[in-house]
Amino acid sequence: MKTNEIRPTEAYWASILKNEQVRASLVDIRRGIERELIRTQSTGDMSHHAHPSALGSALTHPYITTDFAEAQLELVTPAMNDRSATFHSLASLHHFVAMHLPKGESLWGASMPPKLPVDEAIRIADYGNSNAGMLKKRYREGLANRYGKRMQVISGIHYNFSLPEAFWTALYDHQQRIDGSVSEQTLEEFVSERYFHMIRNILRHGWLVPYLFGASPAADKSYLLGQKHSLEVFDEDTYFLPWATSLRISNLGYSSDEQSSYPVSFNNRQQYLADLYNALTRPSERYQNLSSSQQMNGSVLQLENELYGSVRPKIVNDHLRPLYAMCHYGVQYVELRSMDNNPYLPLGISAEQSYFLDMLLVYSALAPSPELTEEERRIVTQRQELVATQGRKPGLMLPTLSGDVSLEDLGSDLMDSLHQIAKDFDATFETDSFTSSLHHERKKLHNSDLTPSAQILADMKEQGVSHKALIHRLSDEHLATHRRHRVAEKEMANLHALVNQSLFKQHLMEQHQEISFDSFLEQHNQLQRDCQFQEAIK
Repeated sequence: MKTNEIRPTEAYWASILKNEQVRASLVDIRRGIERELIRTQSTGDMSHHAHPSALGSALTHPYITTDFAEAQLELVTPAMNDRSATFHSLASLHHFVAMHLPKGESLWGASMPPKLPVDEAIRIADYGNSNAGMLKKRYREGLANRYGKRMQVISGIHYNFSLPEAFWTALYDHQQRIDGSVSEQTLEEFVSERYFHMIRNILRHGWLVPYLFGASPAADKSYLLGQKHSLEVFDEDTYFLPWATSLRISNLGYSSDEQSSYPVSFNNRQQYLADLYNALTRPSERYQNLSSSQQMNGSVLQLENELYGSVRPKIVNDHLRPLYAMCHYGVQYVELRSMDNNPYLPLGISAEQSYFLDMLLVYSALAPSPELTEEERRIVTQRQELVATQGRKPGLMLPTLSGDVSLEDLGSDLMDSLHQIAKDFDATFETDSFTSSLHHERKKLHNSDLTPSAQILADMKEQGVSHKALIHRLSDEHLATHRRHRVAEKEMANLHALVNQSLFKQHLMEQHQEISFDSFLEQHNQLQRDCQFQEAIK
């Protein structure tokens, strides 16, 4: 069965993709990658050591920081329009970290965590004694008390993606010529609303990401300590689901029942900000029992970053918190958050994978994207959970607005729509990498054994090893690869300089505290109604 749900006509594609300005602007797409991964001991257990000072300050280093736990690294590349430069930057960061790990430590290559100690022994990331550093730690203490530490040490990859101003200008002019539908919007307003347009389509079609790239069908039994679950026993150390693609993004992984009670709309910027403001200011009955020392505040969300989801609108601004920055200046890029670490890849992600992601994201920006109704939101959520937990099950049917459709048919429809984008990208970049990537990923729709989630379970079974043993071996192999990676002397010198600069910057911040932390926290928790999103607050 085929579906016509949100699928553009060929005429619609032709009118946009044949626009020379639109096509020419594609070369300036900017992409950045953030990778979370855990430092482990030689045994494959989570490290108990502090963040190495040789890596700089986790508070102020622009590219090497920590996520939730002290042992949970986050490596961040700059946003660049050169794909090879982005991956070179990520590889260089891995090399630098690998060369400065404490003796015997390695980097865990999977999304589901290594063997974990009891909660009390999982160290929350520490950022020093400045007000900014203590705020980051208090926020993480709130996460631990709200959701538990185990969920927070799940790791993944965030793919940051922005389309250039020339693209938006060309699309704005093109849309104006076709139907004049943007005549009442400024270019800035058009760009922000079009990013929300993109996000809605990512939500609709994003189930394909965990199917193709999900790599967390199993988990170490220590992750499930004290939890009720429906996973099956693989061996004495491992639980799994036989058809799962990504336990990480399932309800067993990174999720929040409390946030589900207060959904945030992606139908437009104003409503998104209004819903976000409400979640940041609405007292939570569930969290009100926690003391002020156990969290930043008792709202549904302590901070904007606490909002879970597979995709986020983002803006870079060092002076305003995200709520205000987005209200005043709009959306600058999207952060795709549904990518698992692929333990077979040294960097957790490949350039070939990014070719496919670029096509999916551009498709999401251009394809029709009506507002999400409550019914469709429910369908989107159901679809993602089904793919995360049963995605490789033969004959799996997925819900759509038109009724249930097989995963294979729904995916094939989407792949067909991406074909024209692949050809236009190839023509623009004078390559065949995009059509090759599309062809490679299409094979997985017809043979789920080609997916990384299937490969992990097959290797565990064939080798007779646990999840921990397989990932431990792969991680040690990748560590050797990182150490062999060649980095230019000038680049290494720059990375060393960033370490020293970050440590000095943290020291200065700690020496110049103008107010107490309690006053600093109180100021941060006070949200002002000073922007247009207030009109949408009910």
